Amino acid sequence: MPVKRRISKRRLGNADELGAWGELFSSGYDFFGDLDVLGFSANDADRAARAAAPEAWARLGEAFMATWEPDPPVREEPWALQEFGKPREVSRAR
Repeated sequence: MPVKRRISKRRLGNADELGAWGELFSSGYDFFGDLDVLGFSANDADRAARAAAPEAWARLGEAFMATWEPDPPVREEPWALQEFGKPREVSRAR
C-alpha cells in the first residue's frame, strides 16, 4: 500500500514561495515540480496552480519582476505579466 504523501505544515518565507512560483510566473508551467512544496501535485499542478496564480501574482509579482530578466529568443515578458497585468494593478483590483 502506498504511503500517503504528507505536506509540510511549516510556512515558507516570501523568498521560498517566490522561488516555487518562479517557473510558473515565467512560463505558465511548473516544469520541475517546484510547486509541490505548496501542495500542488504533479497530476493537477498546471490547472490548480494556474487557478491560484492571480492571488500569488498579486502578492509576489513585484518581487518577481524586480529579479526577472528577459530571455529574448524565448520570452520577452513573463507569462504572468501577460496574463494578469502589472502586479500593482492586480492587487488594487481586489
